[in-house]
Amino acid sequence: MELPSFLAVLAIAAGTFWFEAPGLIRRKHTRELVVFILFLLIATTLYCMLTLKVILPNPFALIKLIYGWIEA
Repeated sequence: MELPSFLAVLAIAAGTFWFEAPGLIRRKHTRELVVFILFLLIATTLYCMLTLKVILPNPFALIKLIYGWIEA
């Protein structure tokens, strides 16, 4: 039953791109368009992985690794 959810996520991402991108292109906001596409791809990928029930690592582990050397 994951396929309808997966397709819904892709449809919403495509709709969001279709709604937002033409305005950014028209106003020649290329940097904002690149950042928008990057974040949209990251969010879509992560949410599709969640809908397909892929086990994702805890993001706190990365934060702990980066800032673990700082002692309060």
